[in-house]
Amino acid sequence: MSGYTPDEKLRLQQLQQLRRRWLKDQELSSREPVLPPQRVWPMERFWNNFLRDQTPWKNVIYKAYRHSIFAFTHVLIPAWIIHYYIKYHVNGDTILETGEVIPPMKEFPDQHH
Repeated sequence: MSGYTPDEKLRLQQLQQLRRRWLKDQELSSREPVLPPQRVWPMERFWNNFLRDQTPWKNVIYKAYRHSIFAFTHVLIPAWIIHYYIKYHVNGDTILETGEVIPPMKEFPDQHH
């Protein structure tokens, strides 16, 4: 006996159709890929609208804003953290007039400050 049985032929035909349909589904249409809308923070939206016409004075204001944000986040906040640590966590105090170092207070295990 040679060839496929009618059931095998039907199954092969259905598999071929399924493969063709799957390959056709893989082709992207002109509307794909559909990307989610880009989320923009309110300040970024403001600056995008503000800088739309690219006038020089607006660029100067934007650069001043960016430099002030950089100075605040990279200079002032770290300086405040270092100052706080030194002020409250370094042992001993120094009297400025005499230079005398006052040792830290004795801590008692049963009391909290």
